[in-house]
Amino acid sequence: MIKLKLFKSIIHILLCLGPTSYIVLSLGETFLDDAYITLTYSKHFFEHGKPWYNLVDTLQGNGQTSILWMLIQSVFFVFKDSDHVILNKIIGIILSLIFIYELKLLIDKNICNKFSLIFISLFTFFFSFWLALNISHGLETVLYAVCIFLFLKYKNTNVGSFIILILPFIRPEAIILSIFYIIDSKFFSKEFFKRILIVTISSVIYLTYVNYFYSIMTPLPFLLKNTANFNLTKVRNFITIVIIFLPIISYTFKNFSKKSIIYFPLFFFIVYYSFFIDEVMNMFDRYRFPLIGYYLYFLLYEDTKVFKNNYLVITFSAFAILFYCNSLIDQKNYYKYSYSPGMINGPIFLGKYFKKESSIANNKKFNIINCDAGAIAYFSECNLYDDFGLNNATLLLAKKQNNWSIYLEYLKKTDPDYIILISLYEDKYEEYLDFEKRIYDFFLLKNKKPVVIRKFEDNYYYFVYKIK
Repeated sequence: MIKLKLFKSIIHILLCLGPTSYIVLSLGETFLDDAYITLTYSKHFFEHGKPWYNLVDTLQGNGQTSILWMLIQSVFFVFKDSDHVILNKIIGIILSLIFIYELKLLIDKNICNKFSLIFISLFTFFFSFWLALNISHGLETVLYAVCIFLFLKYKNTNVGSFIILILPFIRPEAIILSIFYIIDSKFFSKEFFKRILIVTISSVIYLTYVNYFYSIMTPLPFLLKNTANFNLTKVRNFITIVIIFLPIISYTFKNFSKKSIIYFPLFFFIVYYSFFIDEVMNMFDRYRFPLIGYYLYFLLYEDTKVFKNNYLVITFSAFAILFYCNSLIDQKNYYKYSYSPGMINGPIFLGKYFKKESSIANNKKFNIINCDAGAIAYFSECNLYDDFGLNNATLLLAKKQNNWSIYLEYLKKTDPDYIILISLYEDKYEEYLDFEKRIYDFFLLKNKKPVVIRKFEDNYYYFVYKIK
């Protein structure tokens, strides 16, 4: 008995705590540019009571989708001299402890069956590895994953009711879970009407918040990133994810009943995140990672006997996990050795550069046009106009309508002190983004020399033009 306990503990440490600790420590200084966008919203909410990206914008839109994550991080600014990146990751690690505990239970449950133990060992490593990567980028992904898992585990209790109340404030698309939460009850029963009331209260609070603070009700990332793309890479990734989740898919359709309807949002999200969300800044597949909470719940709490006479499905799933791990390793290496140094050399350097220049100019807040909207805005504390449109409703709507005259006239009215464009080459400007060529021509930047050029990575250079 003592030897078995020791064996289980060793497996847990090696397969779960080992990769999670290693990845979090090795990626300790990395942070996604989008995470700095959220920190900018949080800072403005804490200091001014306004969850806005640019306080002087005339038309306000919400450029980050997780209201709750933004509010949680606004508390960081009580500690003015603290490293908010580290605080962010500490919260991620604390949240991950829930999963680490549940993974230990999963190992305990399958310790006596050799076939299931092999698969569970692989799944535990995969889960903890993917978890650690998503802690590192600084966005709401781990919080959303934890809440999905806890919702499934406690869906018929008050804990489940509370989680369904807050889910849309973590990601708005979680309203799909709310709909199936209602359907997963006896129609016209007391519980049915209770669930309708909870979802209605959640929706009213969400819509009231958005209506009070923003001119555009739809989050700007939904307007910008919603797409319909069925290219070969997306199809390949979709097939891989489907095979990974094949045990759940197989079980649901073999044992179809109203009880299994709670898994239907999983199938919706697999399709939605695979084909209808732009891949920009989808580092470590952060949109789909929370769905892994379904898998852990399924293996732990469903009386599925999933490993009995189901060897082929489990084997396919295991090979898909291995294939996917290889893709995640490639992303980790890019993130650590290319993206992170690029962030330090590019946006973080420029943010601190503008803060210093602003201090020299008697703490003047410069007006800056730029498309990489995270670290530069956060560190510079200047007024940034996001020409990509992720954090500027006027520019985004003008782009979507192909109304470039309104787009450019708006930028002119911002009276920019600096314009930052991205170039493919270091020695001459050639647009990386097609719409930035319009800015280049409109402001006659051909006649100006950039005051600063900073490399992010090969064929990605920041050209900083001083306008006045």
